[in-house]
Amino acid sequence: MISATLIFLTGCGRESHSAEAVQDDSLYADTSVILFGPSLTEIFYLSGAFWRVAAVDRYSTWPSQASELPVAGDFLSPSLELITSLGATSIHVVGTNQSLLDIAERLGIPYYQYSFDSLDDVFESCSRVEHLYPEADLTAFSGEIEQTMDSLSLLFSADSPEVMIVVYLKGDGAITLAGKDTFYFDILNGCGCTLAAPETGSYPSVSVEGILSIAPDRVIILDPYEAGETLLRSWRSNGLDDSNVAILSGDHVLIPGARLRELIVGIAQCLN
Repeated sequence: MISATLIFLTGCGRESHSAEAVQDDSLYADTSVILFGPSLTEIFYLSGAFWRVAAVDRYSTWPSQASELPVAGDFLSPSLELITSLGATSIHVVGTNQSLLDIAERLGIPYYQYSFDSLDDVFESCSRVEHLYPEADLTAFSGEIEQTMDSLSLLFSADSPEVMIVVYLKGDGAITLAGKDTFYFDILNGCGCTLAAPETGSYPSVSVEGILSIAPDRVIILDPYEAGETLLRSWRSNGLDDSNVAILSGDHVLIPGARLRELIVGIAQCLN
């Protein structure tokens, strides 16, 4: 089963209040924010608006300050009792969640939802947080991401290697890849590389035969749980060559949040 973190990487639907509809007076009073989604938690921290946050979901563990906050359940089972007891003034969600929308409507507070599927989504989410809160400033973050990819493009665009990103390895041989509707595609494209994946699907599951038919120049296996050599053994056990395989470890590799530049640089290092 793919890490629950991936739940927060998809989806975008209606919300009870748009960012543009909230007046300045209410922004200053919005001091008990509830966040659902690690990417969103990281962006709030980086923006300078983290002092407003009263609780986060169980998967938001970075920065360390997030671990010190109350946990308002998770995307599938939010805690109405805790959200109510904290006097929540707004709920912010990555993806679409009817339960959280219902809670916000019941409490009469704004509900905002975000998407982090693509890099454009990340930048749009940054802009929305900046618009919502006067102290929020993510200009340097966005600029740094673009500058980093521009620099790496000079390094890789001549060869434009085809790179496969493995998100998850299952014991039965099924392999989940990052597809072309993801921020991984945008990262590789921005760095002058090509994502090697099936034409459709954000996170397609492919067989060993599928891997062989795609025949990528390089393979990067994401390792959020520091499994390291265990992942390589699993790759080899499927009869796959590991001579072009690199492992990218860290709890940030599935999260397009404040450590996005670290992820981009890590991918580039795997290709050198």
